[in-house]
Amino acid sequence: MTGPELTLINWLLAATPVVLLVVAILWLNWSAPRAGAAAWLLALALALFVFGAARDHTAIASAKGLSLAVFVLTIVWTSVYLFNMVDRLKGIDAIGRTMAALASDKLVQALLIGWGFSSFIQGITGFGVPVAVSAPLLIMLGFSPARAAAMALVGHGWAVTFGSMGSSYYTIQLVTGIEGEVIAPHMALLFGPIIVASGMLVAHIQGGMNALRRSLPLVVVTGALMAAAMYALAWGGAPQIASSVPGVLGMVALALLSRTPLLRGAPQAETASETPPAGASEEPAAPPMPFILAFMPYVLLITLSVISQIGPVKEAVRGIHWSLDYPAFTTAQGFAVAAANDYAPIRILNHPAPLIFFSIVISAVVYVFAKRWRRGVAWEAMKLTYGQSLSSSIGVTTMVMMAVVMADTGMTVLLARGIANASGPLFPFVSPFIGLLGSFMSGSNTNSNVMFGPLQLETARALGIGTVTISSIQSIGASVGSPMAPAKVLVGAAVVGLAGKEREIFRIVIPYILGLVLLAGIEAIIIIELLPALSR
Repeated sequence: MTGPELTLINWLLAATPVVLLVVAILWLNWSAPRAGAAAWLLALALALFVFGAARDHTAIASAKGLSLAVFVLTIVWTSVYLFNMVDRLKGIDAIGRTMAALASDKLVQALLIGWGFSSFIQGITGFGVPVAVSAPLLIMLGFSPARAAAMALVGHGWAVTFGSMGSSYYTIQLVTGIEGEVIAPHMALLFGPIIVASGMLVAHIQGGMNALRRSLPLVVVTGALMAAAMYALAWGGAPQIASSVPGVLGMVALALLSRTPLLRGAPQAETASETPPAGASEEPAAPPMPFILAFMPYVLLITLSVISQIGPVKEAVRGIHWSLDYPAFTTAQGFAVAAANDYAPIRILNHPAPLIFFSIVISAVVYVFAKRWRRGVAWEAMKLTYGQSLSSSIGVTTMVMMAVVMADTGMTVLLARGIANASGPLFPFVSPFIGLLGSFMSGSNTNSNVMFGPLQLETARALGIGTVTISSIQSIGASVGSPMAPAKVLVGAAVVGLAGKEREIFRIVIPYILGLVLLAGIEAIIIIELLPALSR
């Protein structure tokens, strides 16, 4: 035997942990930690009593899942902490207002904040923060609440995979086992049309077909620059900044190129709203922080990321890392799992978390000397990070352990073979919608990659098509689909004063998000079926 036999009963049993996860989140309204724990326990039971795993096999698989979760969550925790520290010092507000002041044209403002700034914020953190920060700024510039939330949601979706300092990217790379230098540039290449399309959709949300026609040359040129920057960073070994840097470049390009003939028609001036957005702070206004100081932690982080890729530096610290080794095993049904040495290593200068930590420490020192530090900020940022990250961290951990248990006991391969037999040549088109399903039900690109990344990989293998392309499309579908997740829409509704009226935002967002996922499916079909030389 080489693993579980593909029968209808076995396939249905192997699918039950994923089905439980979907039902628990979407229909039973369970939290991610509760649903993830239930699905993990069910996967353990099936592995032990149906698919021939021994107790030490499931223990090893669960421990590997925990190692993978630590690899990803250290990025999340440090990036969210850095954002909260800068935000509590009024730095994020200073960055946003500076960006908004770069243009007076209503359409350009929508693109700057809804497409560029929200994507930059996604590049450095997640958890709905891009919407929470960008939507109020758009309202202050005079946009209606529902459209402000919709522009921020649709505009930042392309930045999610390489966002949060690359947490979702590192997840898909680790769960599929594809080398980073292979999957990162391939995924960035596939993101190119998605980036341009996202800008076009933000323009359409702002002013319909007229706004789209006015801005089309501007969006195409700016989007191409952003896509080129993403590809260069992914190819150059810096995927952790492959969303934040293109976001900044996009804002600068929009500000400069909007004054050229690339923006058609007369400018549309916009009067700022006199009413502060919902949730705006009522504390006395503190002296504004200079933009250079506000942006300094991110310049520092980008600089450290570039330095870490310099050959001699990279070689000098290559051996400094934390990781664990896991033994090989074979289940009673003949499913063999290879030994994993240095599994999910956290390297001192090649993992985003240490680089973010260094940026936090250096930035805090600079703020103290610049007299911009406020007593208690470090603790406030810690409490905020704990509150924002706790539920997601438990959910990610349990779902990762479930996914690894399923993968290491043959369940994922079994599911993939069944899907391959059923879908055939249409699978590449369906692939991004599977990613969308994962992010819709969990609110997270990372969780979607954990749940469905191994499944998509094994299905591609069963069909004999490009595993790198399908793995990339999984994360792209989850990335652009995640803004449609109820968790993110609820954040958008709350910050713009539409709590309880989320339907107004859903009604705008859903067609645009489905359009982006459809574009990803068309890309996959074209590359795999019509241009196989580009598939990997």
